Amino acid sequence: GTHKPLTDTADKGCAVGWCFIPSWTRGALSCGSDRSKQKHDNNVSRKRQKLMEQSSHHNNKLERLLFDEIRQCDVCGKNLLHRPATCEEESVAEDLPKFIERHITCQSPLPCRWCNNDTSDKNNTYICCESLFCSDKCRTRAECALYDDDATTMQTNDQTSCSRDAETKLLMPPPKLFFCRNRFQERDSNRNNDVAYDLDLAIEAIQSLVAIETKLRVLCGNNLGLEECALMITTIISVVSPWWVDDFLQSFSGDAHQDGSAYEESLTEELWTMARSHWSIVMLLQSKERSNDTDTSKRQFMSYEMFCQTYLCIKRQCISRVALPDHPLIQYSKDTLLSADKLSDIERDLALDILNHPCLPISRHAQSKTSTDQQSIIRWRNAAHTAHWLSNAASLEEGKGVSQIQSHLGRTYYVFSPKAYRKMQHSCCPVAMLDVQDPSSPLDSLSWLSLHDVEEGNLTSYSALGYLEGDARSRAIELRKLFGSDFTCSCTRCRYENDNAGKIFNQLPLKSLADLAMQHGRFADAIGLYELILESDPCDGNVLHARAAAVLGTASTSFCDKGHCNGNFLRAQRLWKEAGSKCSDHPEIALHVDKQRVYGTVDSLDDEIDDSSSSSNIQYSTHLNGKCFVTSKATPLLSEDECQLIIKTAEEHCNSSTGWTTTRHYAVPTTDIPIHEITKLHDLFTKKLWSSKIRPLLRQQLKLNGNRQILIHDAFVVRYDSSKQRYLPPHLDESSHSFIIALNSEFKGGGTYIHELGRVLSPTVGGMVSFEGGSLLHSGDPVVSGIRYCIVAFCYIDNVGEQTAKTAEVEKDNNTNAPFSFGFQFG
Repeated sequence: GTHKPLTDTADKGCAVGWCFIPSWTRGALSCGSDRSKQKHDNNVSRKRQKLMEQSSHHNNKLERLLFDEIRQCDVCGKNLLHRPATCEEESVAEDLPKFIERHITCQSPLPCRWCNNDTSDKNNTYICCESLFCSDKCRTRAECALYDDDATTMQTNDQTSCSRDAETKLLMPPPKLFFCRNRFQERDSNRNNDVAYDLDLAIEAIQSLVAIETKLRVLCGNNLGLEECALMITTIISVVSPWWVDDFLQSFSGDAHQDGSAYEESLTEELWTMARSHWSIVMLLQSKERSNDTDTSKRQFMSYEMFCQTYLCIKRQCISRVALPDHPLIQYSKDTLLSADKLSDIERDLALDILNHPCLPISRHAQSKTSTDQQSIIRWRNAAHTAHWLSNAASLEEGKGVSQIQSHLGRTYYVFSPKAYRKMQHSCCPVAMLDVQDPSSPLDSLSWLSLHDVEEGNLTSYSALGYLEGDARSRAIELRKLFGSDFTCSCTRCRYENDNAGKIFNQLPLKSLADLAMQHGRFADAIGLYELILESDPCDGNVLHARAAAVLGTASTSFCDKGHCNGNFLRAQRLWKEAGSKCSDHPEIALHVDKQRVYGTVDSLDDEIDDSSSSSNIQYSTHLNGKCFVTSKATPLLSEDECQLIIKTAEEHCNSSTGWTTTRHYAVPTTDIPIHEITKLHDLFTKKLWSSKIRPLLRQQLKLNGNRQILIHDAFVVRYDSSKQRYLPPHLDESSHSFIIALNSEFKGGGTYIHELGRVLSPTVGGMVSFEGGSLLHSGDPVVSGIRYCIVAFCYIDNVGEQTAKTAEVEKDNNTNAPFSFGFQFG
């Protein structure tokens, strides 16, 4: 979890090239002639108008905000507000309350010096490349990279000079600036008036540049992968600084020079031909404009072989993907939209109207006929759900406009830095990944983030693959596409999976492999690796705990397949109990042993269960064909006095200890206190409530019989406060079933919103709602005033008796690609 600056792994004076791929691929650049551009714009306008006429309810404000107005600096990545000059509608970003002042770095971005965003005085005779920069410094850095020659300075039209030091230099210009055709148009202020301007040659340069751009657009489509990114970088460098390539190739080992595929060879040959043609025209044009330039005649374009090898080296050893911090709209939805202090009710309604979109699965309720309190509840519910789905757009179901929204919200960049990667190697179990520490200055805060425990100074590997969840065979196929047909990965993970030679490794790499398997949800692999470590060190508390957690991870998967945990939940509990006898002072192991003692998870399995207890008198309603249940007001499980006693005891405990916890659940934190820590509640909860009422009632609701039993894994008192944590976002519990007991009614809002049902289930005081928490998407409805208290518990259905008396084998098909986290998973 520690950061190491990117420059620490590079040679002195290393230049980092920032390839801002999303802004280039989303259509910000034009293709073809000016006339075809104008025709294209007219077609788009007609299609948009037709769409609005056909779907008058469709709000396009979110799309306009994402697609047109929120941009990033093409050099440093800072957030910019872009106001298209051709757009006749008012700015959505300006209408969105508190958005610009809180989440936009620059409100007046600079275009490139050859373009003017206001094209009205140009009669549409040229096309703006839409390069945007947050400052003169960034624009100058980009222009210096565009003219990477032997000169030490370059004079711009605003008389600023470009210093060629390491702080300023980029290895390549931003793609949009490179494809700016206006830099070949005649500009009286930017040329020697004694030299005639060759208009025909300039037109040829523009046409050849457009041809390259069109080819890359056809190749890339809407998204740019690593191979396409490498082709684009190679093409741009071959035109801008071909003389740099020779030294670049000599610095890499022969492994990077393996031949590419036949498809890659055909692409590189075509792009090399187009780049050489464009470079030749540019050299002729520059030689006529710069009569005193003696260096251009010495320059030679790189050979086809060098072009191919440059592409392969860049693809294999010079670029990596990096995810930037949250999109400003996501930051806005999580921070400003859900803040009671930063927005008024009127402003929040306006924001929700702007962010409304048919692809977001939000139940919009008409508020005109509802009470003021109900309007407030609906407003906050819509705000909470909007924030969740914008933050988790990748999980949206396929529909109209979804893919575009996903691509704009999930921003991906590529970093091109040969010297920084020279000391790093690919690994399928990497020790580091690229990360951005400062969201306000992405490029300057790039750093290597350690992914697990490593020795000091051992950040030597990263992953060249974007997806590591596959098996050894699928990864080998992708790696050969990337590094060549003869490539064989020799990382610890591949050697272990191919040879199963775990005994040749020490504990640290095996633990890293096991932890990675846990992150990927490959629980069977994790268990095997943990057990391999325990063969040499059977008392390693961290590994004993991790093995039990991996077995617990298989429980939910088994339930989905078989309707019970196939013994895996109880096996995990027994492993924690055995670990407690070896490492009683290990905090995580001690925690689970304590929960077992309080909830009777293991020791009370042989107790006879009385299904004819008082629970048979409890009335309840059934929803979604037996997936969730709500007890009747006439038959509560707890009296109001008992509920008040639980609240008072929990508050007294928190006041005398460390207070309410907010970090126990990794994915979706709640403000809570675990019941096993509150000694005064043990008898009331375990004996009077759980054993006598709740467990028999759940067995009745779920129609359990025979060896199948429902068992508590965790139980806690939760506190929702309208001035602090007022809601929970949509999520799934890490359990097969969950139940919630209401403890008070002195609040407004609240309850459990079941998304499949489309409404809130809220029992009366002392009542209970129970449901399939691991499969039904649900959320805690916002509390708009007051404080809501409730008891929440996560349970598992498992087989007890002879089947679990033995140590169960964990089946391979129990693996899942869902990441593991205690408590919750986002929906």
